[in-house]
Order: sequence, then C-alpha cells, then structure tokens
Amino acid sequence: MTITKILVPIDYSEHAERALSTATNLAQVLGATVHVVHVGPDAPYFGPPLAPGRAFAHELAEANRKEFDAYLLALRERGIEAAGTLATGVPYVEINRLAKDIGADLIVMGTRGRTGFEYLLLGSVAERVVRTSPVPVMVVPVPRKDAEPPAKR
Repeated sequence: MTITKILVPIDYSEHAERALSTATNLAQVLGATVHVVHVGPDAPYFGPPLAPGRAFAHELAEANRKEFDAYLLALRERGIEAAGTLATGVPYVEINRLAKDIGADLIVMGTRGRTGFEYLLLGSVAERVVRTSPVPVMVVPVPRKDAEPPAKR
C-alpha cells in the first residue's frame, strides 16, 4: 500500500497538534500530502427567515470559517503545506466521508484519552473513526504522565 494523502482531523487542541506533527513527519518521509479537516458544530435554524436565530447561525458559521482560515495560515507560516476542509455535522461521519471524497490513504488523529464516566458521557470521535473508517487510522495517544521519556540514542 502506498500512502500519498494523509487526512488529519483537527480541533485546535494539543492532541490534534501532536497528530498533525506525526502526520507531517510521516508525509515528509513518504512524499505524501497532508489534508486537515475541522468539523464544526452544525447550527441548524428552523424558524422564520428574518428571526434573530438565523443571524446567530450565520455568525457561528462565519466565526468557524475565520478560525479555520487563521489556523491554515498559521500552518503555512510554520512551513506546513496542507490543504484544508471545514465541515459541519457529526465529526466521525464527516471525517470518514471526507476520507473517501479526497481519496485519503491514511487518517492520523489525536485522542484526548478520556476514560470512565467522561468517556461514557462524551464518547470518542477517534474510536468511532477507527471502527467505521474506509481507510487505515493511526491514533496518536496522549502521553501518560507517569511515562518515562524515551531513551536517547
């Protein structure tokens, strides 16, 4: 299997940054391209055309677009060339849909490492992507606080 396109879901967290770093290093070694995706909240509006709620949904979409564009610009300023897609909807569904649409060979994503009640309450986007992905998924884990640093060679 040749990896030429790597999809990296981002949520602007340190976990996503760790996954992006892993993906860009891998892409450099393999000569692959990186495509980032952020799945923002879907703010549907079900009301009259001129009601205030409609303006809020539009403002939320504009704020998400501005934040994503600024993120892509910051990546380029750091020397990371990545295509990007801003999507709305259910994160794992949109990530898997985009993986198919762009012909991704690999998804590299971070995980927050939630456990227990928090995991039951919130679930795990990474786990859902792994279970339903049309392509292989590399999950970059959260470093354990009690883990020793790797030995230097």
